[in-house]
Amino acid sequence: MSDTLFEAREDIDGVRCTWNTLPRSKLQHERNIIPMATMYTPLNNKNEEEIPRSDQMILCRQCQSFINPYVVKTHDIWMCSYCGFSNRLELDPSGNLPIGAQYSTVEYSTGKFSNLPPIFLYVIDTCFEVEDLEDAYASLKESLVVSLSLLPENALVGVISYGKNVQIHNLTSTSSINHTFNGAKEYNLDQFKKALGLLDGTVRNQGKSGDITDIFGKLGKQFLQPVSIVEYEVTNIFETLVTNTFPRLNRKERPYRATGCAINIASLFLTSLLGNFGATGGHILTFVGGACTYGPGKIVGNQLREPLRSHHDIETSRQSTFAKNMKLPQSTNFTVDYSLVLKAKTFYKSITQYLLKLGISCSYFIGSYDQVGLYEMDEVCRKSGGIIIMSDSFNTSIFKQSFMKFFQKNPQTGYLDFALNATLEVKVQSDLKVQGLIGNAIGLPVNQKNTNLVSQKPPKGEGKTNSWKLCHINPQSTFAIYFEKMDSSISTTTTLIQYITHYQHASGEFILRVSTVPINIVPDNEIARLEMEFDQEAAVVSIARDAIYRLENENINHVEIVKEIDKNTIDFCKRFAQYTKGVVSSFMLSSKFAFLPHFVFHLRRSPFINVFNNSPDESSFIRHVLMHEDSNNSLVMIQPTLLSYDIDKFGAQDEEGNTNNEPEPVLLDSVSLTKNGILLLDTFFQILIYHGEQVASWRKAGYHEMEGYEHFKEFLEAPKKEALSILMDRFPLPRFIDCDEGGSQARFLMAKLNPSSSYSTNPNIFYGNQLDVLTDDLSMQSFMDHIQRVVTAK
Repeated sequence: MSDTLFEAREDIDGVRCTWNTLPRSKLQHERNIIPMATMYTPLNNKNEEEIPRSDQMILCRQCQSFINPYVVKTHDIWMCSYCGFSNRLELDPSGNLPIGAQYSTVEYSTGKFSNLPPIFLYVIDTCFEVEDLEDAYASLKESLVVSLSLLPENALVGVISYGKNVQIHNLTSTSSINHTFNGAKEYNLDQFKKALGLLDGTVRNQGKSGDITDIFGKLGKQFLQPVSIVEYEVTNIFETLVTNTFPRLNRKERPYRATGCAINIASLFLTSLLGNFGATGGHILTFVGGACTYGPGKIVGNQLREPLRSHHDIETSRQSTFAKNMKLPQSTNFTVDYSLVLKAKTFYKSITQYLLKLGISCSYFIGSYDQVGLYEMDEVCRKSGGIIIMSDSFNTSIFKQSFMKFFQKNPQTGYLDFALNATLEVKVQSDLKVQGLIGNAIGLPVNQKNTNLVSQKPPKGEGKTNSWKLCHINPQSTFAIYFEKMDSSISTTTTLIQYITHYQHASGEFILRVSTVPINIVPDNEIARLEMEFDQEAAVVSIARDAIYRLENENINHVEIVKEIDKNTIDFCKRFAQYTKGVVSSFMLSSKFAFLPHFVFHLRRSPFINVFNNSPDESSFIRHVLMHEDSNNSLVMIQPTLLSYDIDKFGAQDEEGNTNNEPEPVLLDSVSLTKNGILLLDTFFQILIYHGEQVASWRKAGYHEMEGYEHFKEFLEAPKKEALSILMDRFPLPRFIDCDEGGSQARFLMAKLNPSSSYSTNPNIFYGNQLDVLTDDLSMQSFMDHIQRVVTAK
């Protein structure tokens, strides 16, 4: 199976597999090193053809799996692929096979609708001063007002603002009566209900009966109303929000900001109002302008002399805690209070549980030059399936355009292009077991009927189950699901994996999307079939997700992770490379395996693993995005793409007389640097245009503005047009950088290039007079040489 076929399957079913063919025995598969994993995108929309829809759901009466094209059928019976139960085959009204038996991916209309419209609760930071007050704060309020026009008319909205204290805004009062809570206090549900007056019986959850404004009772409807009714009132609240006015010493103190208390109040507020409804769809939209310095969840004191925690502080504290538990000598070189980190993480875990029960997602919109505490807060967002937009200020185009794109509508349906309150279930045959899921989701308790589908091995990510809660998913939301391979029977030629996604559409309707994917089973000695159907790109993404999950959830540092990745890469090469022991030059990997070590090289030096020069918040942000995106976008993050525009080739005609203005993909290597060319780098988070020395000097001389140099002008515009096409489809919006050779921002490109030509290999020539990279990093050639020496050693 070629890479094109891998992508074709992804276009149709939203699935990419590390191995599209598996050996028959468990032992043989374990020798292959790379685990069996699939990257599944439930709302995949890459297929140009519309997904087949049906009202006729046909399930196995015993195991509740869905009929699919791969079941064994007779004229009136179909055999369940998963439990072997015989079921009656029901034809559609026209006498044809049901849609589910014809297509590998089908959507079923359930006929059920949510009791409530989607909920959007705004939680807004008001700690802005001086220039930020006139600039960033005004820009934020403008974006908030515009967002109201992008919501569905029936969407329920509420507003919470916070500074030192937290306020819930009354939407029905013209006198701006608010309920204020102490930002220093950690409220529980009973305390909150008592403080707000939402005692038992006050909230009248009437379900489908009655007008939406009557559902919450007289008190509850003051705080949550349809946007069509209260758009004027909410707009007025946004425009007249008062900033945090508690006095402080501007040059010595940080503002008092109770971010943790605000998110806690938001979760308790929704739990109080929606508790009797069960899970429902909605978002908490949290806007953060700085570090939490007050109350529960704070990460630093308000004194500026107290530094924010760094990766080094966190690692030192972890090692000290381990040493204390093992009664070993401890380090005393602390610059921060690490207990704040531990307390904050524990606090946010409790908030997560409230939101998961409701099916509500929490997203963060960050506008700050400094850290805000995302490292501690991330679990709430990650497990509830929220998104993160992080920019330097609310006044930047990155924030403004990304925030608007969050409310993007599907051009075909006109509804918001995401789903709410979703669950994912995976069914497998007896020769596979579900080992876990790694992504922005949380595991659900396993159904006793499905315990035979769950692996008993140590879980990968959210394991010990075959179903997960996905509070919010969009067309890019992708989940890595890992499997344990068991022994297959001699007669088995394929094994089936079925993905069942139940979600609340933006229209309120509950829909089931079912995708069934076959995986070939071959005899253990057919290595050639395994090789042909190995997906290197999906494999490295599955390795990256596993490594990141362990870094964030286990007491392990990046050095140990890198060692494990290197060891597995060496074991993989020993398994599949052809070589003669003791002869390094004999080492050879086929094209189907050869790129995996290259991907691993870029992964181990990427900011996902190597946190040097990144803050904990920056690491949390980029890791969160990697856990969300599909295989192609994830691969761009791991190994950025580099396109080259050559002035000598640009505009040239081929043999057929066609003008060639297309860029040439080149190696992410220092050898790709040229003086008379332009490079376009895409790291997913950054789009960078780099002008070689000669091109930059011509541009500075203004040649592109002179008559007769139209060709040069087109040459300069070509990479900008390509960058624009990338920016239009990217979410969140990446940072755009336009730089010249030798310029300060060229460092972003140099940091990504493989240093095959560096000062360490050419120490007598200084950077600036030639194109070497200033680094002593390990080059890919050195990395591959080391692997080959180890693999071929006697």
